[in-house]
Formats: sequence, structure tokens, C-alpha cells
Amino acid sequence: MANRPVTVWGDSLSAGAGASGARLAFPAQAAALPRAARDIDNRGVGGQTSTQIAARQGGVPITVTVPDGAIPARIDQNWDFTEGLQGWGPRRAVAPYAEVAVDGDALRLTTVGTAQSGAQLWLGATLPSGTVVTVEFDLEIDAPWLEVGLVNAESAAQASGGWAATTGFSQGGHKVLNFTVGDAAEPQATALLFMAHTQIGSYRIRNLRVVSDSPVALSGQSVDVLMESGAPAGEMPAQIGDAAGIVRTDAGGNWSFTRTSAGAEVACPGTVTVIPDSAGDTGTRTLWIWAGRNNHTDPEVVKSDIAAMVAHAGHGHVLVGSVLTSAVDSAPARQGILQLNSDLSAIYDDRFVDLMAALQAASDGGAEDSADVADDLVPRSLRSDAVHLNDAGYGVVALAFSEARY
Repeated sequence: MANRPVTVWGDSLSAGAGASGARLAFPAQAAALPRAARDIDNRGVGGQTSTQIAARQGGVPITVTVPDGAIPARIDQNWDFTEGLQGWGPRRAVAPYAEVAVDGDALRLTTVGTAQSGAQLWLGATLPSGTVVTVEFDLEIDAPWLEVGLVNAESAAQASGGWAATTGFSQGGHKVLNFTVGDAAEPQATALLFMAHTQIGSYRIRNLRVVSDSPVALSGQSVDVLMESGAPAGEMPAQIGDAAGIVRTDAGGNWSFTRTSAGAEVACPGTVTVIPDSAGDTGTRTLWIWAGRNNHTDPEVVKSDIAAMVAHAGHGHVLVGSVLTSAVDSAPARQGILQLNSDLSAIYDDRFVDLMAALQAASDGGAEDSADVADDLVPRSLRSDAVHLNDAGYGVVALAFSEARY
């Protein structure tokens, strides 16, 4: 299909290792070809096997375990108070209670000096220890002091409870407060509290926003896709159950998941599936698959992974590039790669792009290049090292994929 957008799935060869810049990686060169100009998204990641590539694409499932068995709720809520109190009310600890009312676009808190007096909001979720909660608002203060924080109330009706995190101040203005649940005595939080305690005065709160973030540890990942050139790296927007978020790794390869949209707690018993956002964009895009170099010694796995990627695409707009040999491969290894390419050619027919043949045909004809071709290698004039290509080599690959036009 002419000018159909493309996603390239591959390893360091797709990423452009050895090129003199990102604009000379083969996908960028292909996008710039006048007769093939189109949107080409490069999803090449160095060092990845066909299984890791297929898992990022969605063809091979990624499963994990959530140690606590649930992903905590996430709060992301704004109040402008033009539609009433929206859940706010007086803290019901010691009578007489403070007056909590709407004043235009503000929440007005008027206190009479009662101990533990304030305005409290039931959050509708239990936030566990370690949850980071950002509270942002504009404050007018006509009193000596105001304390703001998170409390662990037993219910919405109770509207009391002990502090889980707190801070205080005596001046108004724009406030951005970051709380970590558990920094105070209580290990969890269920409510937000503006407390004047024994002060007498009034407060106006406007433009209030509350956002919670609870990174969740993940373990037992079935495919470690957050790897680049052999080291843990990167992050991946993904879905776990009904929770959308970002999966991240630390330098030790430990995964975590942070939600990016509001929602209730999501139960995650046993093993659950992580669905990368990138798995959902295959339906309208042509796939150029160049995978298998980093696990060519497992040809059946390579073929299975590529087949899974093609099946996940759900359409026939797929091209499969041949696996390249390396100058450091043994003769048996090179023969194994040639057999793998022969198998892929038989499976995918005119959707198979014989990159080895295209690169060898682009030899400069010199003695060294000719010797490489005779040894079933990519000509060295088109390589930057034993396996990666140079700018000219990637240009050959760009043209080969683009001319296939599948």
C-alpha cells in the first residue's frame, strides 16, 4: 500500500548502530527516499533477541507477578468549588466543628478554636505506605497557622483519624506540597485534611488538585524487554488489567509500574499480563521486521517469534528482513544463518526481503569485498564492524525494504 505508515521492529541494526547519526539509520534513510516518503517509526533496540522484540510488539505475551496482589488506586482530581463542596466537610473530632462552605470559587474554612478543627475530604481509596501525593492549591489565610496533610480515617462519616503525612505554614499563596504516605504515624491514608486545630480565623482554598502516585514492584517478568545492549534500561507505557501506566526498570533489572490515569484499585492475583502500548498500533501500519541476529543459534525460536509478530499484526502488510552473518561467526554458524534465511524466504515468499543478497550485490568489487561475499559475509565496504553496517550499508537496506513496498 503506497505511503502506508511503517513501524520497524528490530535490534541494533534497526536502531542504526554504526551509522554516523540517527538520520542515517536505515529507517530514517528509507523515510527520506523521494519515491517512498512516509512516516516510519523506528522501534529498534540494541542487543535484543527476536523474543524481546516480539514481546515489545505484542506478538509474544509478557507476564509478571504483582507481589501485593493489587495495583493501588490512583487519584487525579481537581476542585474549583463552583459546583458545591464536592465531598468536603468539617472534620468531626471535637465539637463545635468548623464551618466549611463554598465561597464563589473557593472552599471557605472558618474555625472557632476547637481542637482538631478543620476541613476534611474522604479520598475514596486507601493509599498505602510509600504513595506520593501531590497537593496543589491557592490559599488565602486570615489566621496564624494551617496544617495540611493526609490522615487515616476509618470512614467518610467519621472524618477524623491520625496523620499519615503532614506539613504546616502561616502564609498564603500558591502551594505545591508533596507528601509520602507513612512519613507520619499512620501507615496508610484515606482522607485529605486542612486543619486549623485551635486557631480562630478563616481560610480560602482555590484551584485545588490532588494527584497520587504509587509505584508497584513487579517480579518474574517472562520476557525482559527493558534491556538495551545487555543492560537494564528504559521504560514502557503499558496496561496491566484496567490500569494504564508506565513500566520502568532500575539498573539492577527490577521492574516497577506507576499508573498514569485515575482509577480504583486493580486486583492482580497470580500471574498477570503486561500489554505494551506499542502492541496496539500495528493495525494501521506496515511492519518491517528485522529480528533474529542476537539469537540466530535458536532458529526455531526466531521463526516462531516472527510468526507471532506477523499474526499479531492482523494484516498482510508485513516485510521480514533476512538475518545478517557476522565476520566473527564460525563457518557452521554462517551456514545456520543461511538456512534460517532460506526457511524465512520459503515462509514469507514475496514478503521476505533478502538483505544479505542486496548487500552482497552492492559490493565494491574489490578483492576484500569479493572475499567477504565468497565467505557468505556482508562486504566490509558496507560494514562499520563485524556485523553492523555503515551509512552506505544502511542505505542499501533502506532501499531494499522500500522497493518491496508491501
